[in-house]
Amino acid sequence: MPRKAKAQRTGEERVIQLAAARVQFDPTGTREELQTQLRELAKVIASGLSTLELNQSKELLGVFVSDLFLSVSDRERQEFRCQRQAEGIAAARARGVRFGADPKPLPDNFDECYEAWLNGDMTATDAAAACGLSRKGFYRMRKKKQDRNAAV
Repeated sequence: MPRKAKAQRTGEERVIQLAAARVQFDPTGTREELQTQLRELAKVIASGLSTLELNQSKELLGVFVSDLFLSVSDRERQEFRCQRQAEGIAAARARGVRFGADPKPLPDNFDECYEAWLNGDMTATDAAAACGLSRKGFYRMRKKKQDRNAAV
């Protein structure tokens, strides 16, 4: 829960400290919970502004409202951009465009090393080294080979 604003006099100026005045939006929460959080933030801001002179509070409130509208418009722009990007990706996939790097082909001696590994003549590390792969790469190629054999 946000703490109340503290007003401190430092010479001629007043300093407002709004400690822990955060609104955290929970997308799984309800609209009523968000409205409650926004009301609490408004109370904290209002209590901080009430200690200032009228001109200062109007200026700060104007800056806050303009920042709020800017952040909302930025968010809408980002959502629109993400939507357009998703539409472009979907259209490209529909045209048959494939994303990412080209898949690496199996090494020439992979079949022999794979059979030796299956028979227990070689360890996975030795088979991978003989193929010029890492152990993880050897297992990845093994899976690719098994997927090809299952598809046939």
